[in-house]
Order: sequence, then C-alpha cells, then structure tokens
Amino acid sequence: MSDNNDQLIVGDKDTVMDVIVDSFHKYGVSRSCAKNEFIFRENDLPNSAYYVESGLIKISQSSQEGQGITLFLRHAGEIFGNAEILSNLHRQRYAKCLTDSEVVSLDARKFTELARENKDFSYSLAVIGARRLLQTQKIVETLISRPVSWRLAWFLVQMGKPRDEQLEIQLQLSHEEISYVIGCSRQTITETLNKWSEKNLIDYTKKKILIFNPNSFFEDL
Repeated sequence: MSDNNDQLIVGDKDTVMDVIVDSFHKYGVSRSCAKNEFIFRENDLPNSAYYVESGLIKISQSSQEGQGITLFLRHAGEIFGNAEILSNLHRQRYAKCLTDSEVVSLDARKFTELARENKDFSYSLAVIGARRLLQTQKIVETLISRPVSWRLAWFLVQMGKPRDEQLEIQLQLSHEEISYVIGCSRQTITETLNKWSEKNLIDYTKKKILIFNPNSFFEDL
C-alpha cells in the first residue's frame, strides 16, 4: 500500500484486494469467533469494518415474522460491515458466524481516515463496491428469470469446492435459510434435493452435498 501517485491496475483483482488486506492487517485487530457468534447486531453502532481471515459469515436481517433472512455470505478473503461506516448509519443487518471464524476488525475511525486520505485504499473500496453491485444485479436477474431448481443449483455451485472431479458443498445454512436467499419455500428446497438424489445427480446428507458431474449439472436438471 502506498500514498504516492502510482495507480492501481484497473481490473486487477489481486492488487485491489491486497491494498485492503494489507490495511486490515496493519491497523486491525484479529479476533477468533465461535460458530453462531454474532459479529454485530441490527441497530448497533458501526464501530468497525471486518475482513474474513477464515470461516464463513452470514449477513442477515430480521423479518416481520421474527425470522432471519440471509442476504449475503462473506467468505475468507472478503470484507463486510463497511457500508454503514461510510453511510453514517446504525447497522441495518446482523452478521453471524456459520462456522468457527477468524476475522480482523478495523476501527471505524481508522477505516474512515484511510478512505478519505489514502488514494489506493479508497480506489480499492470503489472497485469492490462496483463488483458487488454487478454481482447483486446478477443475483436479482437469476431470482427473477430462472426456475427454482436452477436457482438452487446456482446457489450451491457458488458455495462448492472442487474435490477430484466433483463439487463438495458443506451446508452451513438450513433449508429454510437457503429458501430465503433464492426466493422459494423450505419444502421446495427439500423436495428438489431429494429429487436430484433420486436421479443420482448428487449425494445428499444433512450437512453435505456432493455434485457428481458439476460440468453438466445444469444440463441434467
């Protein structure tokens, strides 16, 4: 990270994230969080921004029925909790660990100082914000234009990790939470997974899904 006039390479994802990560490591504080622990809650003051060192964090908000609606997942290598700092708002959602996680917290005052005074840092934030906007637009398009089975398949693939020639998904969300993300009922999630299992497209247990042929998975739905 530098405060000189050297310009970051537009579109260079690694360079952009390196600037952010270096700042979090230099000025932030590491924190170990247990599964199901809250990082922050709705209406909290935005005291820090966060970088996920390891683990998985869900960003959710309460519904009128009192249930949590999961809006985003933040994986290792991603930041979260910065929007309210820049907008000067109380927390609009809550952040909760889906697994034991390591996060680095960066004090809101230091985060704001970097955003105002460090050109590389502010540029990197702008690039990350633009990418997330494009990603959100893609998600909305998916939710509107695709059938439930395709939406569920798309969601699982985003969560998966290659294992040999297969794709392994560790299910950190309940069927109900997944239904909130892709816009359907919990029953539909369960029925769709069972149908795929019967067709031998997946191996499905309560906490893990194995997609046998990820390259042709969408064609076989």
